[in-house]
Amino acid sequence: MSRDKRLQDRSIYPHWCSDTVRFSDQDAAGHINNVALCAYLETARLTFSRDMGMMQRGEDGVRGISAGMTVSFLAESHWPGQIALGTGVLKVGTSSVTVASAAFKDDLCIVAAEMTMVRLKGKTPHPIEDALREKLEKYRLKGF
Repeated sequence: MSRDKRLQDRSIYPHWCSDTVRFSDQDAAGHINNVALCAYLETARLTFSRDMGMMQRGEDGVRGISAGMTVSFLAESHWPGQIALGTGVLKVGTSSVTVASAAFKDDLCIVAAEMTMVRLKGKTPHPIEDALREKLEKYRLKGF
């Protein structure tokens, strides 16, 4: 689904953060490399997770892990600059949350992704609590 053109629309994302393009993010051709693009998406996912209260391990041992990511590299971009990172919820499952994020540089969507996070207690999937579920629903992507 990360090839879904709707994910390239800034207006659908309810959660925002930013990152800085570093000189070292370039490849030999002077483009921002794919590893750096994935790092920007990680910033988006982890900032969203932190802001939702999903980062800290609970007293009961519940934690969140990354379970998968599908990335679409959409446009070339270059150093220097700022990256605007939008994130929103695609799906809330029993113990997982799938979010979409996109990185925009100079108003151009350069990369979009779907990322799934799973709540675990030990090594076992743990149901998402009602309070967290309600909070996540407020960040549902527009039009999905």
